[in-house]
Formats: sequence, structure tokens, C-alpha cells
Amino acid sequence: MKARRRSEKDDVRPLPLDLESVRKPLPEATTLPPEAYRSAEIWELEAERIFGREWLCVGRVEQVAELGDYLALELAGEPVVLVRDREGQIRVLSRVCRHRSRPVVEGSGNASSFQCPYHLWTYALDGRLIGAPEMKQASGFDRSACRLPELRTEVWEGFVFANLDREAEPLVPRLAGLSEILAGYHGASYQLARPLVYDSPWNWKVMVDNFMESYHHVGVHPDTLEPLFPATRSFALDSDGPWSVLRMPRRRARDVPPREPDPSELVVCGIWPHHLFAFSPNLLVWYQLAPDAVDHFTLEIHACLAPGTPPDAVELQLAGIDAVHQQDIAACQAVQRGLASRLARPGRLSHLEKSLWQFNQWWSDRVIDAS
Repeated sequence: MKARRRSEKDDVRPLPLDLESVRKPLPEATTLPPEAYRSAEIWELEAERIFGREWLCVGRVEQVAELGDYLALELAGEPVVLVRDREGQIRVLSRVCRHRSRPVVEGSGNASSFQCPYHLWTYALDGRLIGAPEMKQASGFDRSACRLPELRTEVWEGFVFANLDREAEPLVPRLAGLSEILAGYHGASYQLARPLVYDSPWNWKVMVDNFMESYHHVGVHPDTLEPLFPATRSFALDSDGPWSVLRMPRRRARDVPPREPDPSELVVCGIWPHHLFAFSPNLLVWYQLAPDAVDHFTLEIHACLAPGTPPDAVELQLAGIDAVHQQDIAACQAVQRGLASRLARPGRLSHLEKSLWQFNQWWSDRVIDAS
């Protein structure tokens, strides 16, 4: 069955994706077709239907802990700024000046206002225009009607999400099941260390796929993750929302996974499309993806430490995270090369790849109308 663009036009040509096998139950399902990872046309649809409509994580509340703290970033290609205003409210604003479109702020820091360096238009931290030199002769110019657009924001477990679509369904209510599973981890209390930054020349979904399964531990992480978290002991939970949870119990004398969550296990989570994080004892690791092309994204890996973690443990944690990710880099780059092959085809999924199957259903529903 050929999928089609969602369009009111009757003459839209079919997209080169057959999703029939993707949508089958897990024991019969396959991966997404290779074209989903390499097609510029699919990338354009993702930009419109996923990145332009879904909730994307822009940071953590501790990055704007004080009044006036701000962090400038790109969100789905849009220059935005995460800021805590003078009233203590967390906002995500466009940082494109309403005059001649130069971004009004870069980087991070603390400010009482944002001033465009081009013509010195000045904005309050809630987006109001409070200064516009030499505009008295502009007939009908209403400074109070000119402000930086504000995106919808929600905070969940210390993470700040924003959405470019003002009509989007709220996020936090749909994460209720995930919140219940993670209730004992107190994610909002963790504090960020310095990020590890990686240039990533492969499709963003390859990273999601790799992060959300432990099946590859034997081949890719035989000396790092596999000895601690054997692939065959992992299992994904059922999901009732845009998320997945993969539990990885530590190696034990007996092979039956514990029925109750174990604080020593690794718990890997994904909130679609690409908010990836994992809990292990006293550590929250967060992968922040910024896709900018069909075959490229920038990755920041953040180590978030539990309260009371000794300072000398931070660098050890970062070194361990980097060692694991260097192994993943080699694997993901090789996968992207393979996906470019004309002979590449969808592959059958293992039961250990349930989270990938869950993601594929979510992705297919949003990008492709396969009905």
C-alpha cells in the first residue's frame, strides 16, 4: 500500500513509502523503509508535520534559574530564547526583531531586557517592545501592539517544552502514564553539568532507534553497557501516549527480570519525536537533538546529577558517557551509509525493539496518511 501526502489536492503523487509491514503487530513488523531516513521529501514533511506541530524540549528549568536568565537556541529552524522574566515566569520567545528581523540576543546569560544590536529596538523579557528610537514620525506606529511572538510552553519533570503550533494538544496530560512510572526518580531535582557536543552526520531517527533499544549492546557495547545491562534482560513497557520506556535490569544471578522497578537498573525513555533520556543510579542523561537536514543534526548530551553528587564524580560520569557514545557514533554512521544503498530494504524487528515499533507507529501516523 502506497502512502500519500495529506493534502486537499486530488492530484498529489504517492510518496515512495510502503508502510504496510511497518504497521503490523510487532511479531510481524519491519523497520521504516530506508527512504524514511534519506529522502529530502520526507525530511520536508517532518519539518512541517512533526517539528512544526509537536512539543520539542528546549531546556531545563535550572538553565534559567534566576530572574533574567536566558538561553538562545534554534527550535526547528526558528531562532528562539528561553527566558525567566522579571515576574519569574518561564517563557519561550521568538528572538527575531519585529523591525528588520535581526535576532535580538545570542548565547546565554542574564539580562534585564533584550536590545537588538541593529537599530537598538528594546524588548522586555515578556516580549513587549519598550524602546524604538526615531519612530515618532512613523504614522500610526503602535509600540504596544509590537512584541516578540511567544510560543506555548509546558514544564515536565524539570524539562521545558515548546510548540510552534498554537492549536496543538497539551503535552503534560498525555505523559501521565510516564510520570507514574518515573515517580520515584524525582527528575526535576537533578542538576545539569556541562554538555558534551557532537556533530552528527546521520538522520535523527537513526539516533532515536539506537537510543531506544539494547539489542545492539552485544555488538556495539561489549565492554561498556553489555556487561552491566545485558541486552537479553531488557524489556519495553506498554505505552498509552507519545512515549516509550525501556527497562534494563543489571546482570543478576537469575535471568528473570524483576517485577518491580529496581533503583540499580537503567531506565531509558523517549518522548516523541526525539526527547531522549535515561536514569541510572544518581544520574540522568539527556540527549538533546537539533535536526537541521535529512542527514545531519547537532547533539548535546547533558549529564544531570542527583542532589549531593560529589563534584569529582562529574568528570568521571562525562568520560563514561563519552566512551559509550563514541561507540554509538561508529554504529550510527555505518547505519546511515547502509541506508543509502540502493539494495537496502526494511528489516524485521526483534522483540527487543518494541520501543522502535512504538516510535514507528507514532511517526507514521503524523508524517504519512496511509489510510
